[in-house]
Amino acid sequence: MNSLIYIGAFVLAVGLLVTIHELGHYFVARLCNVKILRFSVGFGRALWMRRFGRDKTEWVLAAIPLGGYVKMLDERDERDENEGVIDRADVPRAFNRQSVWKRIAIVLAGPIANFVLAAVLYWFLFVQGTPGLKPFVAMPFADSPAAAAGFRDFDLIRKIDGQDIITWQDVRWVLLKVAVERGAASIETEDPDGHLFVRRLALDGLSKEDLDKDFMAKLGLVPYRPALDPVVGQVVPGKAAALAGLRNGDRIMLAAGREIRTWDALVSVINANPAREIELVVRR
Repeated sequence: MNSLIYIGAFVLAVGLLVTIHELGHYFVARLCNVKILRFSVGFGRALWMRRFGRDKTEWVLAAIPLGGYVKMLDERDERDENEGVIDRADVPRAFNRQSVWKRIAIVLAGPIANFVLAAVLYWFLFVQGTPGLKPFVAMPFADSPAAAAGFRDFDLIRKIDGQDIITWQDVRWVLLKVAVERGAASIETEDPDGHLFVRRLALDGLSKEDLDKDFMAKLGLVPYRPALDPVVGQVVPGKAAALAGLRNGDRIMLAAGREIRTWDALVSVINANPAREIELVVRR
């Protein structure tokens, strides 16, 4: 099913690009008074065809949606496939009779239309906004640079070296830049009570290898996530949990002998025991 969705999305994307590209050629050719014989989205056998406009242009949707073309009147083709010999009254409207600059404009109009489409789509995305995780900090682990700087659970990062921060992605990119340029960052945070603090985060302990990896974790800066109770929401039939006898609503009390208070703790135990059986104690 996913494959069909991907294929359908690909075909739609290509169809949109081709249509906009060919419309660029078409409209500039019309502005230059060139006669358009056919506008086709796709190649091969025509699945749908209609004629519109004063020139009776053929509008075609073809079987292979991986391209398209705009066919213009051109004396070098010698004959108009639809009308027989080219009407002498249309000769001034042939593509080959246009000036060099008009022909260049017609040829370039397709790629330019695609650039305009990209600009419009990016503008639309930026207007809509992009999803991001708000930069609330989880309690840093002991002896980490974040702990030494005084970060606490649920601190909100507002600014780094005077630059406004909106998402965790902003935190990562700004700290990466600061780490390359110098050894510390001035970070403004807001605690749950609304009090503002400026914390000095040391970055000189990061190596070049760290910057290519998850250097945020090494600093002790990880996103805050609310604790979830270790209660099974839904057991998938045929999977390991179902085969072990777990049921919806079971609360995990122990896993591999370790007390489980949050769902993340359970995930940590499972990740630490790949391809192994672990014993669970549950309350039903």
